[in-house]
Amino acid sequence: MRDKKKINQQWLFHYGEVGMPKKTAKKAHALGGFTAPLNEEAGKNVEYGAGGEHFLKLIARGDATQGLKNLAGTDFDSALDQSWQAVTLPHDWKISQPYKQDPELLMSGSKEDGIGYYRKTFMLSDRYVDQSRIILHFEGVMRSADVWLNGAYLGHNDSGYTEFSFDISEMARYGDEGTNVLLVRADTTTGAEGWWYEGAGIYRDVWLEFLPLTSFDQSAAYIYTKEVNAEQAVLGAEVCIENHSLDTVEVAPTIRINEQILQLGVQMLQPFEKKTITETFTLPNPTLWTPENPYLYEAVFQMETDECRKKFGIRTFSYDTQGFKLNGQTYELRGVCEHQDFAGVGVALTQDIIDYKVKVMKEMGVNAWRSAHHFASEELLEACDRFGIILMNENRLLESTPWRIADLERMVKRSRMHASIGFWSVANEEVIGNTDLGSRIAKKLVRCIKQNNYESLVVSAELLNPEGIVNENYLANYDVLGVNYPEADAMGPGAIKIKEQHPELPIMSAESASYFSTRGIYKDNEEKCQCSNFGSLFSMILPGKRQPEEPGAGGTAKPERVLKYLSQHQYMGGVFLWTAFDYYGEPSPFAWPAISSQFGIADLCGFPKDYYYYYQAFWKKEPVLYIMPHWNEEGLEKTADGLVAIRVFSNASEVELFVNEKSFGKKPVAECIVNWEVPYQAGKISVAAYENGQIVAEASHETSTAIQSVRSEKVFEGAEYTLYKLEGIDEQQRLVPTADELLAIRVENGEIVGLANGNPINQAAHSLETIRLFQGKALAIVRTAAKHAQVTAVIRN
Repeated sequence: MRDKKKINQQWLFHYGEVGMPKKTAKKAHALGGFTAPLNEEAGKNVEYGAGGEHFLKLIARGDATQGLKNLAGTDFDSALDQSWQAVTLPHDWKISQPYKQDPELLMSGSKEDGIGYYRKTFMLSDRYVDQSRIILHFEGVMRSADVWLNGAYLGHNDSGYTEFSFDISEMARYGDEGTNVLLVRADTTTGAEGWWYEGAGIYRDVWLEFLPLTSFDQSAAYIYTKEVNAEQAVLGAEVCIENHSLDTVEVAPTIRINEQILQLGVQMLQPFEKKTITETFTLPNPTLWTPENPYLYEAVFQMETDECRKKFGIRTFSYDTQGFKLNGQTYELRGVCEHQDFAGVGVALTQDIIDYKVKVMKEMGVNAWRSAHHFASEELLEACDRFGIILMNENRLLESTPWRIADLERMVKRSRMHASIGFWSVANEEVIGNTDLGSRIAKKLVRCIKQNNYESLVVSAELLNPEGIVNENYLANYDVLGVNYPEADAMGPGAIKIKEQHPELPIMSAESASYFSTRGIYKDNEEKCQCSNFGSLFSMILPGKRQPEEPGAGGTAKPERVLKYLSQHQYMGGVFLWTAFDYYGEPSPFAWPAISSQFGIADLCGFPKDYYYYYQAFWKKEPVLYIMPHWNEEGLEKTADGLVAIRVFSNASEVELFVNEKSFGKKPVAECIVNWEVPYQAGKISVAAYENGQIVAEASHETSTAIQSVRSEKVFEGAEYTLYKLEGIDEQQRLVPTADELLAIRVENGEIVGLANGNPINQAAHSLETIRLFQGKALAIVRTAAKHAQVTAVIRN
């Protein structure tokens, strides 16, 4: 039976070039150097038989080693030194590099590109010889990757967003043959794929897969929904069986779902034959997958020699001129767009960190997620399945080059059985979109997707123009036209004109908002690159502060305008907000010293900003009540009359404001917002939300004094990683929302892998020991050795 072993532990990493090994060789497996066992490692640098030894000695006066040097140019000189550091995968080497002031690096995070090497040794039992296929699998290497194994060049991968594998069954070393040596070169100098921070290195898991000689092709195993009603679901099945043995084999594959077993008949496979079987079957009384009830079935593919398991959901997706439909019912998409980095670890995200990110957005009311702008990771797909998030997967570029098509096909097959995959986006804001050239390319990409995924809708996220000009041939390729920022002044009435000119065309809002805000900040500050949560006057279009209603002031569009546009144009299907979290790079509306974006509804650490609760008030059924700002005078902006703005988000009917127990009256809630201006008085501000005259929720802030200690709170606990929120508090245990003290961090029963604070200009040297609070908060990410891991932080003078 198949087995899979993660090999993330005990890698050695070297930053910088060490002398790139050759890719071609004069003799097989004779490259040597870092690609083969070194002197202190078990096994010969180069394996050779008696005849080979005799020959090598003949040509080098009895010295076989010298013979290899003369004949094959074998490297016997390379040796490990202290520049090679032990690391655990996933690993992003760029996150620990210093920031550099260079306009050409600003958008990508102000960190230089470079080259890194990873080296791993492992042993294999000789019981696998001629009994198993061994597949070396990389989930993702950023970016241009070259791989060597046991003195030979395995191959290359171009995209940092694509998984790739090598069958190493024959070239692996087994038992007494000694150590297997794996060398990976990750080069980010060959050209970026995105304009944002992309990271560097082996930033996802690496596996060894042990497959029986006659096995299922797991990526090709596919259960899909064809039709569904209350009584039954009609499902399709595709199963691919591979015989990699010298024998003719007979197998009887089955698929088991709950107690139902689908017999696929007796199958005869000739040596090295590959056979695909298709079936249609019904499942009675299906439980449908929805974001509100993300029910997953498990399909068990079995035969005499192999078994593999895959989860799936029963659901249907459709889209018409009135919007999106899930399981035949109109369904509003409440989505976010998101890159794949995170505070403190860069792009080296684990399942636990991704689960945390999805959980934070799910609690806001999100039911959809756009993988912007690249293939979704397996971890994101899995999290969306479980949490109940409709995922828009996305192809990186509108290109039909052979390697891009091969990548797309591989990633479509890999993801297609995930319940969450509702959409495939062919590309994002491509300048060749809506041209005849773009149409020819799109046709091939769409064909690739639809030939391998029979359920998802295909869209493209397009740039708008104020005139609404489109290319009809280009649009004909897609199930849905996706448009970005239809609500924005900068785009004019382009989306409305398209709808008027093409009333039969399904249209969706694929990207919206891009609203600037800095967590905990209530007045603009250009020097510190901070944007007020009440609405910044900085613009990405024009320099300096603008007037409140100028195009681009505060971002592409304010949240209020985004949701108002949706309510007036519900045929757009919903929204995908830019973005869920702040991300490294793209620091609009500022330049240096800013190092991260401020578009997030939460900051880099996942700590919600104020407008998180605005969306929550619209999207959650239970009572929501939130008051901003905090109530420490030094962080507030006053009018000339000494008044301070107060804003409340709620889904209740009325809200009453109190300052130090004095009522400032009740106000009706309009579109989930209530505003006041009141004289500042230190103490306590509080609000009560009313429904039918009864209080349904209360919220408050108190003025705090100087920071006295740090509170450590576990905000997420996963299988391997735990995330802790660190908060500066005063003597009465109140958060100090303006605290910026430096903290020294300690952990018991764990290892710190990342520290961050969400400050958009945090250029402090990378550290796993100290972090400065930003607006009273910081985050610690810990790889835990036990469930009772504990993080403590002390203020450092």
